[in-house]
Amino acid sequence: MINFLKEHTQILVLLLFWLFAGMLFAESSYLLIPLSLIFLRKKQLYTYMIVGFLMIIFFADNRHHMLGDWAFNIKDVYLVVLSIFVFLNMKEFPDRGKLFTPFIVFLLFAFLLTIRSIDPLMSFQRTLSYTLILAATPGYFMKELDRFGVFLPRTCIWFCILFLTVSLIMILFFNSWVYTNGRFNGLLGSPNGIGTLGALLIILIAVSKYHYPDIFSKSEYFFIYGIIIASVIISSSRNSLFSILIFLFFLRFYKISYFYGFIIVIISAIVFQFINENLVSIITSLGLGKYLRVEHLDDGSGRLIAWSFAWQEIERHFFIGQGFGYDKDYFTINREYLSSLGHQGGVHNTYLTFWLNTGLIGLVLFLVAFVRLFVKAASINYIAIPTLFTILFTISFESWAAASLSPFFLLLLLIITLLQYQKNEPVTQKDIIPLQ
Repeated sequence: MINFLKEHTQILVLLLFWLFAGMLFAESSYLLIPLSLIFLRKKQLYTYMIVGFLMIIFFADNRHHMLGDWAFNIKDVYLVVLSIFVFLNMKEFPDRGKLFTPFIVFLLFAFLLTIRSIDPLMSFQRTLSYTLILAATPGYFMKELDRFGVFLPRTCIWFCILFLTVSLIMILFFNSWVYTNGRFNGLLGSPNGIGTLGALLIILIAVSKYHYPDIFSKSEYFFIYGIIIASVIISSSRNSLFSILIFLFFLRFYKISYFYGFIIVIISAIVFQFINENLVSIITSLGLGKYLRVEHLDDGSGRLIAWSFAWQEIERHFFIGQGFGYDKDYFTINREYLSSLGHQGGVHNTYLTFWLNTGLIGLVLFLVAFVRLFVKAASINYIAIPTLFTILFTISFESWAAASLSPFFLLLLLIITLLQYQKNEPVTQKDIIPLQ
């Protein structure tokens, strides 16, 4: 961590300047951040532009208005500026379409549905945002992987660990800022956000290590895993804990053989049904009932209310949805009713979110494109299928994969890029070229 702080002092100072300027005078961000991005673009510091984007969308969902409001207002501008740099110089980003091309049909269909939306303009903007992040950010990833290899994933991982470390330290001094209803949420918007970040970091580290075995030293791995595990445990995110276990479990067998991995998938599906029917008894017998909040398993901590409510609306628009953003509009309109039932928030399920917004047709188009990316990557990287299973499980309980301006979606795009990436020459930690 200390070495990371020393190596990246200048960019960290710049990010802190963005943060304090945004908190003290939010309007300054509309000038400060685009000018900073122009400077970073001129120096071709693309990794730092991605790290800056991560910080903005990390804070955008923070429940404290002082930290979250300025970031929420500037995140769209940030994405637009990143996209403009790509589209004005396409020759510099030749591989930008690898993640975008499979989603073209889905995105075209989503754009058509904006005319059915309650707010067509807002729906169009949300669809455009999803399109831009798929079309632009992979270009930056591929460019940096080609130029500096391990520098991009290493820097992004360390930045996320720094974010979690600061969140843990704040427990000692600003406990009320990092806890919600007795659960650790750090500097993110929710405890489940901490858990999701931890699960994605475990996957990102594994995928990065596949390409760059020397990405971290043993002591660095010890520190990094310690921070991730501590954060996930304190957040009490059941789904994230299960996601990490699923990934590690399948990773082990797929590393040996695709055949063994496939057999384990079949066996796991059978065992899962048994565990699911007896989950409360199993958790209670292990003495983990209080920690895993077993009293909420039957109601899914409010998720079943959200899922049932979403399904009632889906039945009215089964095949064709109401456009991107309809899930938020629908749940906002019915906020008081849902609150009386004990639910606050959104759908908490990516599949249902897409189904609400784009109908069954849109959901199928998305899943075909999404799964296709991993199947293609599986031909060159055994980690692809375990990652796919883990992500498909994780998004069953959260809607972040349907939100373009989510830090988790950005990290997922980086993971998929790495899964598909084929470097020309081995790059190790000693080959990192410092960016000054």
